[in-house]
Amino acid sequence: MAQSSPPPCPQCGTPIAPGQRFCSNCGATADPGFSKPTAAASGERYPQVPEMATELPVPPPPPESYYPPPASPTPPPPPEGIYNQPIQPNTYYPEQQAQNFSQQQGYQAAPAPVPPYAKPVKDSSKSVLSQIGCGVLLVILLIVGICGGIGYAVYRWAASNANSTTTSTTSNTTTSNGSGGNGTPQSIPPTTTQVNSTVTYASVDVTVINAQKASSFSDDDANSNSPYVVRLNIKEHNPTTGNVYMFYNDNLHLILPDGTSVAATSEHDSSGIGQAVTRTNWVDFPVSTNVDVSKLTARFGGAKEAQMDVPLTGSADVSKYQLKTITPNSTFTYAGLNWTLTTVTSSWSANGKQADSGMRYIVVTLKANNPTQNNFYMFPNDYVRLKSDTTTSSPTDNTFSSSIAAGTTNSTGTITFLMSQSTSSFTLVMLPRTDTTPPATQVTTNFQI
Repeated sequence: MAQSSPPPCPQCGTPIAPGQRFCSNCGATADPGFSKPTAAASGERYPQVPEMATELPVPPPPPESYYPPPASPTPPPPPEGIYNQPIQPNTYYPEQQAQNFSQQQGYQAAPAPVPPYAKPVKDSSKSVLSQIGCGVLLVILLIVGICGGIGYAVYRWAASNANSTTTSTTSNTTTSNGSGGNGTPQSIPPTTTQVNSTVTYASVDVTVINAQKASSFSDDDANSNSPYVVRLNIKEHNPTTGNVYMFYNDNLHLILPDGTSVAATSEHDSSGIGQAVTRTNWVDFPVSTNVDVSKLTARFGGAKEAQMDVPLTGSADVSKYQLKTITPNSTFTYAGLNWTLTTVTSSWSANGKQADSGMRYIVVTLKANNPTQNNFYMFPNDYVRLKSDTTTSSPTDNTFSSSIAAGTTNSTGTITFLMSQSTSSFTLVMLPRTDTTPPATQVTTNFQI
């Protein structure tokens, strides 16, 4: 029996397989009367609906890039015969073609890939700006470092040249009379001014032998950059029983004619001076002008100490700073012992220490004979006082042994007091005691120094 040919598509003429409702080429319906309404039955209560168009206008095809061909498995070939015809792609409705194809062949079409223009674009501007910012910061830091290094090198070069120029000018310019002229530093030979004045500072006898002035001294590196240096050559003698440290850098100053104070910057020997040691020493002071040494003053003593001024004229009167001693040899009886006030000494220092500002030390020497049968225990801080005007002071030091044994004679010691420089009349007070046998009543002794 001869096979009948499949009916063609009423739209494009493509053969349509049996049971296929839509054309595989253009997507039109295979049944021409599919969209036509049926006739109403007789006596039907609804009015007849007017016939509507069965076909919709075909829109223009979109660009091929908008609908990429779906990725789907290759369908098996159709049976041999008149149906073995290649299926033409539907260029106008690719989605409909894929759907029809999957319904006919039993394959599931893969989802269409997202168009490139529909994918979100990553905003890389922040990372780029961050990288650019870090790079710019590093470049700025590098430039600042280079500029700082260059600036420091230029500063060092300029300072070196300035020092070289000053040194050259000082070494090449010399005047015959040592005058700097308008304060300009000049290289001058050492000059010496005899002084020979002695004061007792911190219990050490210090004699200023002479004063020298020069542009520099070969054994003093501390003042190598100073235009001029004044040196005091001194002799030191320690009559005490212990070591004494002078600390000239703090406690020795040079007073210029305008009242300016210049501290000592270096000394030959800064170690302690031992008991009964005599030694020579020097102390240097930097000065900025070519001053007249005879118009300078050496000041011994720090800001909180009793200060002693020694003018470097060569004929200074420093007698007021010297030790002053009197011998009252006054006697009295206290606590059964016979006492004698043998000597009293006024000093600006005692026991290796300089007196406080405005004060001086009064040192009394006592001799005691103990004819009793009891030992007398010496605690001067408890019962010995020195009075001046309205001020009564306790001892700062004493050299007595802890007790005076019974039957002892000529037991001697000193008691030291810190008193005002403005007074000269004093009263030694022995306070009453009830802890002795026999009990001690108060005793006073007056003296002037």
